[in-house]
Order: sequence, then structure tokens, then C-alpha cells
Amino acid sequence: MPGGAPSTPTRARIAAALAVALTAAPAWADHPGGLRSEGWSPLSTALVFAGLTLLAGAIVVIVVAILTRREDASSE
Repeated sequence: MPGGAPSTPTRARIAAALAVALTAAPAWADHPGGLRSEGWSPLSTALVFAGLTLLAGAIVVIVVAILTRREDASSE
């Protein structure tokens, strides 16, 4: 069909070529160099995540303490 829409086999070929092209594309996350930052040392990672865990635990304790506190009988 000159000047018209591509036929179904042509569409299938275009879709297949597009799928192959996207599959063969390089993974940007795996490239070394300027796009990649150095990782943390194991000690600094452990300290940071231990601190975050302690903070999350403290927040949970505070929220539970606020939600479960009782009214004093002497306040009446």
C-alpha cells in the first residue's frame, strides 16, 4: 500500500525489531566511570543503618506510649 498504513506483517517486523533493540540496549547501572559512585564501607553502612533502626524503634515506642497512656485518677 503506497502512502497508506503499514500492513500487519510489517507492523510485526517493526515490533520485533524494536523488542530486539530494547533488549540489546546497554544497562546504564552497570557502567563504571563517571556515572557510578563508590559504595560505602561496610562499617559506615552498618553504623548508619543501625542508627536508623534505633531511631525507628524509638519512634515506635513513643507512639505506643502515647496511644496507650491512661488518665490519672487524681485529676478528677
